[in-house]
Amino acid sequence: MIEINQISLALGSIIEKNSKFEKKSGLKRGTVFNLTGIKQRTITNNKETAESLAIRACRNLNKSNLKKITHIISVSNTPTIRFPGISNYLSSRLNLTNVHCLNLNQGCTGFVDALIMSYELIKNDNKAKILLVTSDTYSKFINRNNKALKCLFSDGSAATVIEYKKKGLKLKKKFFKNIINTENDLIFKGNEINMNGPAVVSFAMKDVIPEMINLSKNATCIFSHQAGKIVMNEIKKKIDPKKFFPVNFSNYGNLVSTSIPVLIKQNMKRFKTEKKILICGFGVGLSASMLLFYR
Repeated sequence: MIEINQISLALGSIIEKNSKFEKKSGLKRGTVFNLTGIKQRTITNNKETAESLAIRACRNLNKSNLKKITHIISVSNTPTIRFPGISNYLSSRLNLTNVHCLNLNQGCTGFVDALIMSYELIKNDNKAKILLVTSDTYSKFINRNNKALKCLFSDGSAATVIEYKKKGLKLKKKFFKNIINTENDLIFKGNEINMNGPAVVSFAMKDVIPEMINLSKNATCIFSHQAGKIVMNEIKKKIDPKKFFPVNFSNYGNLVSTSIPVLIKQNMKRFKTEKKILICGFGVGLSASMLLFYR
């Protein structure tokens, strides 16, 4: 039904090691890794923005993959330009003027949410070709004194090309969850991002992981949002060890909506050959989105 043709990336140009972060934050060496399992983050410089990362990711695609694009779907919580959206910006910069532009203000579920939109668009018209672009720069909007949050998030963008394939991925099951009155647990208000860490972890433990484990019984591999050590270790403990469950948060931190496409790109050969794939996102909302695909 659908296939991911190519994924290209554009991550923040600064690789921030824990040693540097701990020194400038007055933390004991080893503190960040012991608490989060993260070794480093990719951070944007002063000139890089969600828009500039997005255009760079798109320009890293094979030129042939930019031909016959019918839709651009952008996902971002941190655009520099509030409107028009990043998809409209990309349309102009890439000279893709006769396309349908859609913009999602989503966080860690964003890639999954845009993927189901892409699936439905292609299901309706198998000539549709989607350019799905995730891009966020959380580091620019976290108070520098908020050490607990500053050490978690990375900046980056992914451009994913999705199109029809007769023997491609077919949607078998889907799961969406939104918790009422929890919007302040992970919020971008004014110009600052704040997170209630214990509340987000509790949501993952009580509402996300049980459903992920349930859906994973019908999957051979799981591509999950990379939330950090506590959540990922809990999933790994409960999931069938025979199932393919890649993790990369140690070297990338939390890339928000870009975390899943980075993970898929790193394991693209495996992704292309697996028959039953579960893709899971969870976070801002608080919300969770999961899609189970069969080939």
